[in-house]
Amino acid sequence: MVRAPNKSCPNLFRLFEDAEPELLAAFLSAKAFERLTWLEPYRFNPDDPDGPSTARNMLLKEKKDRLGPLEAEAARVVTIASDRGEYVLEGLANTKLEPDRAKELLNQRDKLERSLWAFINEHAMFEAAENSLHLRLYRRYDKHYQTFMAEPSVGGGPDAGGTLLDELLADLGKQLDRGEGYSIDRFDIPEDGDEPAAEMYLLFHPDPPTSVREIDDQGNRSRIYFRPPGEAMIVFTPSTGRVHVRAGNRRLRHTIAERFIETALQQTYSSQPVDFQAYDISQFLKGFDLPLPDFDEDAVILRAQVIRADISIGDLSNRLSLSTTISQSISELIESQPGLPKIFERALAIRFIEIAVRYWRTNRENEETLNFTLTDRNTSSLLSLDDPFERVLGHRLLRHWKILRDGRAPGDEESMAVMPALLAIWDIGADRVTGAWLQARGVDPGFLIELGFLVPAGWEGDDLIDDEDEIGPVAAKAVVRVEKGDAEEGDHRVADLKVTEGQVASAGNPDRYMVYRVRDGWVAQHLKTRLEQALDAPAIEQLTDHLLYLGTLDVDGGNVPIYLARGLDREKVRSAVDTELRARHNLGIGLVLQAGNAPGPCLAANVLTPLAEQIDTKQAEIALVADKLRSVFRRHRILARGGQAVELTRSGENFATLSVPGKGSIDIKGENRIAIIQRLVDAHNNGPMPMATRDLVKDIAEDQSLSNIFKQPLWDKLKANFLRSLGPKGPWEIAV
Repeated sequence: MVRAPNKSCPNLFRLFEDAEPELLAAFLSAKAFERLTWLEPYRFNPDDPDGPSTARNMLLKEKKDRLGPLEAEAARVVTIASDRGEYVLEGLANTKLEPDRAKELLNQRDKLERSLWAFINEHAMFEAAENSLHLRLYRRYDKHYQTFMAEPSVGGGPDAGGTLLDELLADLGKQLDRGEGYSIDRFDIPEDGDEPAAEMYLLFHPDPPTSVREIDDQGNRSRIYFRPPGEAMIVFTPSTGRVHVRAGNRRLRHTIAERFIETALQQTYSSQPVDFQAYDISQFLKGFDLPLPDFDEDAVILRAQVIRADISIGDLSNRLSLSTTISQSISELIESQPGLPKIFERALAIRFIEIAVRYWRTNRENEETLNFTLTDRNTSSLLSLDDPFERVLGHRLLRHWKILRDGRAPGDEESMAVMPALLAIWDIGADRVTGAWLQARGVDPGFLIELGFLVPAGWEGDDLIDDEDEIGPVAAKAVVRVEKGDAEEGDHRVADLKVTEGQVASAGNPDRYMVYRVRDGWVAQHLKTRLEQALDAPAIEQLTDHLLYLGTLDVDGGNVPIYLARGLDREKVRSAVDTELRARHNLGIGLVLQAGNAPGPCLAANVLTPLAEQIDTKQAEIALVADKLRSVFRRHRILARGGQAVELTRSGENFATLSVPGKGSIDIKGENRIAIIQRLVDAHNNGPMPMATRDLVKDIAEDQSLSNIFKQPLWDKLKANFLRSLGPKGPWEIAV
């Protein structure tokens, strides 16, 4: 079979067909290919007239996998040679290169030549163009990028080579702690349609050392150790104050954004999400009609139709797709087919929508058609369009049809209304929650999405693939079965499409299986901002991931420290919070507001109370809760000091609180532990009488020591404050 290079390596084939010999020779000699020894016979001198044809023979002689590295780099060149890539490259050249150097680039023969010239001669700028193009395509998907808020700046961000960038590099080096080798390049991104001019900073940082095994053409194997470069991109838009960050993980993005805003821009960092959008296609469960808007100033909309709709029927694993053309009405098509209207009426969910819009643009002679898709995973293909006018037009249409909802910050009353839900979400500390979890607590996910606290993230157990052929997210396989026929037709084979990874939902309640990603930083910041309004001296400090110090509240003439804690229903977390609070005993008895509803009135000589019980959600100002906080503190502060007598207070079968006057209280969890402490309390109140270790563990855990039963650090806390030993190994008594 004769190989077709234009199909097996289309981008490399295009270079051989269209590139000038000088640039093609430089491409084959690029540093990226210097270890490819098989390539040496194909490299040529630009002055050799037979050189290009000799090199082109590699497309026929070499296997596709060997040509892979060249095809991958050629694909990068062809991408930047597109209309959109050409625009970005030209803008960067005018702002980054010296005039003569920019002129040399722009005077190349065509778009492909300019892209290839930049790849060879200005590789850093070529990579900057790739990053800029990637930004325009993907930043609003909230997958590759995160967007942060800063104040608009007339003068823009820090200049290249300035002291602020040096300080930023030093700051990031200290925060990331990955050794030496940090660098940063600055580029100006020109205005592009509805996208304002921006500044791009490419940050290169060292990743941990790694290794890879290599085999040469003679079969010799070796291992190469190297330190791969990590890369992050920061894009600051001075006119809006938006800061977009792309990096390897979410924590790294937040760290880079925080240091850039505070060090390079010298502003205050905020976790509030900005520029977030939600595509709500659920309205298509009621119909597919799209009213035509009046955009006479720059475009006339002639026709708008849904040309494809994917629905789930029966359960979420079953998917039905119906497609038509813009000249037909999908609603009329459904109505014309017996039984189909009832199927769409009973659909569980809309999964995928494709819309076609025929329009006439001002100052153009011919009609044009805009096609784009929307999914139930909060994604749209609009941002992958090359034409900026069509991207703007598509988003204007989605807002007109109320499909696209822009996020906003909550008002005072809304803030109070969502407070219980936010406390529950923050308390579990999960990065994702399900619709079932939200429904069980009476939480409306749509409202939290609108306010930026949650982001739609697909379906529970749904491992979907974003298909590049515009089929949409799929997770299915073809299953062949034999269908019985009548005597005349006989049996025949039928192929069904069966979802292999998907949550089966009961009819009528698919929202239980939706999955939402939690913007944990925004939830925490919102809680802190609202709570500090109730304090006399707010001074928010994050002590651990599970404990915040909020400031002080004046109670009876004294300053009471106020804390906010989460995850106290988990023993390991509660123990760590207990340890942290005991280290701050010098501040006096405090009030611990817990986001959840863990048992116990006290924690480490502090009053413990669920915050949700102290909030009146009918009021617009959370400051009104201050009097409730004072009341609960007065009611339980004697118990926090240890009460007036030694006692063990049970909260259920597996949890109890030991109170010792003057020592405070401590939580005891576990049936065996509670039984041992109960014996010590009874001995104290009936005697007092010390008890030997063997008597304490008799019939409970006779083969274990007390330290094994209580584990660390609980045993150390008990010995330090609540129990006293009269000898090296006992006997033991309550320390009063």
